[in-house]
Amino acid sequence: MTKYKLPLHVKNYVKCELYNFYKNKILLKDLQKQKENEITTRTLLIATHKINMIENVINKLNKEEKELVEIIFFNKTNQVKAEIYYYISKDAYYNIMNKMLYLTALEFDLI
Repeated sequence: MTKYKLPLHVKNYVKCELYNFYKNKILLKDLQKQKENEITTRTLLIATHKINMIENVINKLNKEEKELVEIIFFNKTNQVKAEIYYYISKDAYYNIMNKMLYLTALEFDLI
């Protein structure tokens, strides 16, 4: 079994990026529509790059893992709710969470 260990500061940063993924996608679409002098091209490029990197990681996962990632990060479901409503064991919840955090950190070149 692979251990997905990360330094705490990296884990917190990546977790924040994943929890804000869908919100950032919507904001990016709005920013691209505006594209006035208020927003720099650099800001758009950085946001687009981060979103693309997270999508690359999601595309590497199998179907079941994608469903769990959506439940954990995009629906923002905690472990207890996931266990009660989605019948996801505690081990499965934390295993897929740590795997996603680790793969995203690798994609972001943080480790």
